[in-house]
Amino acid sequence: MSAWLLSALTLSLLPTFSMSLAIPRVTALYRYAVKGLSEDVLDSVTFANTGDTFPDDRRYALLQQSRRDRFDGKSWLHKENFLCAFTEPELMATLQSYYRETTAGEKILTIVDRASGDPLFMGNLATEAGRERLGEMMSETSSQDVVCVTASDPSSPQHTFQFGNTSSGFKQRDGDTRTLHIVNAQTVRSLSEKIGVALDPRRFRPNVVIDDVDAWSEFDWVRSKAKLRCINSGLELAVIGKTVRCKGISVDPNDLGHVLDIPELLIKHFPEHGPYLGVYAVVDAPGKLSTGDTFEILMEAS
Repeated sequence: MSAWLLSALTLSLLPTFSMSLAIPRVTALYRYAVKGLSEDVLDSVTFANTGDTFPDDRRYALLQQSRRDRFDGKSWLHKENFLCAFTEPELMATLQSYYRETTAGEKILTIVDRASGDPLFMGNLATEAGRERLGEMMSETSSQDVVCVTASDPSSPQHTFQFGNTSSGFKQRDGDTRTLHIVNAQTVRSLSEKIGVALDPRRFRPNVVIDDVDAWSEFDWVRSKAKLRCINSGLELAVIGKTVRCKGISVDPNDLGHVLDIPELLIKHFPEHGPYLGVYAVVDAPGKLSTGDTFEILMEAS
């Protein structure tokens, strides 16, 4: 077989894409260093390699001591095994955290009481002592026995294991747990209008908030195996699945007395979508992403 014919046959087997006219715009970028704690606002993120995620996003987690035998540092674990917004939504909503990395490689986590601003914890999660202190503080605060765990060398800049909320990336990508969570601000507005309550997109714990596209259109991206190509940098994100919502977003951190059963409200007002809001994506081609950037949507042709 000639090289030309082999090349033609190979190309014919590759998926073809059509371009949507919609142009999503990035309005916010967030990172959650410790699973279940609050977000850090980022202006931009550079993804150096395919498969990367936000720097240190969900790199640490508060594992129930009784479930420690289930943690092997490489397999995805359901959030029921952790102290997080799913297992203790009211408690976690009372805590405000801040995370930063110093030029010396320290990974400093600060936690304060959200209502009073009183300091509760400050430590370096790059050290075993810092992680032990966090586990002790959160055990005392929650009246549960938890330990702070990380799956990769905390002194390394390489972030290869993410304590994510979905197993979809893990199943599709040979055990790689790293994903990005994208929330469409228009979809959040659509839900807000139905229930008569203004919802903040941060309530849904996204990494990327987008706007300027129709509400719920992101679910079409899942069905068409769409890719989002950043017009500004060439970064490509492959959309891999929808986000099922749980009671972890029932409490509004900005109004602790305002509790909503978001999954039930989604089912009631949008039965065609069920308890889903948001999509997961993975980095398919490296590049930089900044607030204000825009995407072109490449839909796989049927």
